[in-house]
Amino acid sequence: MILFTFKAPTLFQTEAYPSDDEFIHDEPDETSERLAKIKKVALWLKTEMEKLGVATKELVLDPSGWVFDVPSENSFVMCFVSNLDESDETRIRLLVTEMGGAPEGVDRAVEALLSQSSDIIELQAAR
Repeated sequence: MILFTFKAPTLFQTEAYPSDDEFIHDEPDETSERLAKIKKVALWLKTEMEKLGVATKELVLDPSGWVFDVPSENSFVMCFVSNLDESDETRIRLLVTEMGGAPEGVDRAVEALLSQSSDIIELQAAR
């Protein structure tokens, strides 16, 4: 498991607003509004991982953020993209965690992708 924090000023959409189906039931509207601003970040990450040959599943909205899986034979790696835990909504958190004995390496691939991207600044990683 690794937790990344970073900013993505070229991908963060300050004016984004959730569509009707992106409002999360039983959550304050602010949660959905904050997550709408980072949807482009989650889509960008998923696309960039696929360009590297890392297969991903559908991007899903969850009360904790945008979530997608990287499947493997009998397990998977979950990627959670959020901006809910900080007072600064432009600071993005990405949790990459292996579930069920998933093969290691996805976290290192994500770290390399983030550190090499000109769209990502102030990158920090905690294991």
